[in-house]
Amino acid sequence: MTTRRRRAIAAAAALALALAAASPPPLAADDEGVRVMARCSGDGAAADPASLAAALAKSPLLDAVLAAPDGLGLVEAASRASCALAVEADSRSAGGEAASAWRVLDPLTGATLASGVVEGPEPVPRDLAEFWWLPVVEAAEAALPTVARTLVRVTAAPGTVVSGLSDEPMTVPESGELELPLRVPGTYPWRAVSSGAYPESGYFGALEQGVSLAVPRTPLRRWAIEAGLYMTQFPDLWASWRFMEDRLFLRAGLRQFLAGLYLVGEEYGEDTPPAILSLPLVQPGIGIGGYFLPPDAFVRPYAQAGAGLRLLVASWAPLAPEPVAPLALEGAFGAEWALTRRAAVFVELGASWYPFCDGFLMASVRSADDSGPSGFLYGDSWLVELPTLRFGARVSL
Repeated sequence: MTTRRRRAIAAAAALALALAAASPPPLAADDEGVRVMARCSGDGAAADPASLAAALAKSPLLDAVLAAPDGLGLVEAASRASCALAVEADSRSAGGEAASAWRVLDPLTGATLASGVVEGPEPVPRDLAEFWWLPVVEAAEAALPTVARTLVRVTAAPGTVVSGLSDEPMTVPESGELELPLRVPGTYPWRAVSSGAYPESGYFGALEQGVSLAVPRTPLRRWAIEAGLYMTQFPDLWASWRFMEDRLFLRAGLRQFLAGLYLVGEEYGEDTPPAILSLPLVQPGIGIGGYFLPPDAFVRPYAQAGAGLRLLVASWAPLAPEPVAPLALEGAFGAEWALTRRAAVFVELGASWYPFCDGFLMASVRSADDSGPSGFLYGDSWLVELPTLRFGARVSL
């Protein structure tokens, strides 16, 4: 063989390997082709990765040959690239003789499907191109039927985004089915997010080939009711409507001061006041808020703001605006702890602002009341009470 011909064969093999290595590894299995990842190591002329890749690429049953990247095990790299087979060869040369120990591996199980050794005189480039790797190619072709079912089927609503089963999140197509290559056996944490439904999560045990994962779908519950205790004294009741995938909510409710707790310590020489405090005041209100974490989080912090109309409830003036402070504006930060998917407990800390009020009169009343730890700031026509405290339970309908 002339030197020019040898160089041409070597250049063609190198070009085949370069094109294979430049192909980006897909995230899902390609039903139209069979991919093989190859790695060649060792010393001598047979330790030429381009020759092994070129020999595998000649097979009519193998559609693409990928070069194994550095820094990853061959099985792991082949599995990530959705390859049907992984081929490795380690060549050694001494005294004019060469030996290439090779294995054909299943990327999903790591099992050795075939192995052997090619031995003979030190091969020249023509030998590598024509016959040296033929046993490896034949073994790879024979192993294909044993790895035909290497995909795990995920069934979910179209548009569901599934993460945890692959390097990147995958979107379920309109068919409602998605096939992903997974190492078997293995246990994988997964999470599925679907528009209009609660996120689902769990652990999937891929213990054998051909298994499938069916992702349940629970529609979001838009309405919720909650009962709270304002300033640890006065019960209130609210209803909320949630939107934007349960991220935002509108709320309306009633805070009442007609009956509340008034627990104070006894003082010598003073009559103990009754434990039930009653003020002729109710405060219907509305508000808006939003959660900072998705609805499947165990703890969901949130913020909200609202306004309430303060109304007197008296026999002489039923539901008249309270003359000292007719309006209250409120803001609070809270956290919600899930007990079940429907029920949660919460606690809120915030502040109340009373505009258009008699600030001095309200301040004098609060200065004489030592029933709670809250403080206040005030001016001629305003008063801010802080912090306000509220806790209770919330149930989705």
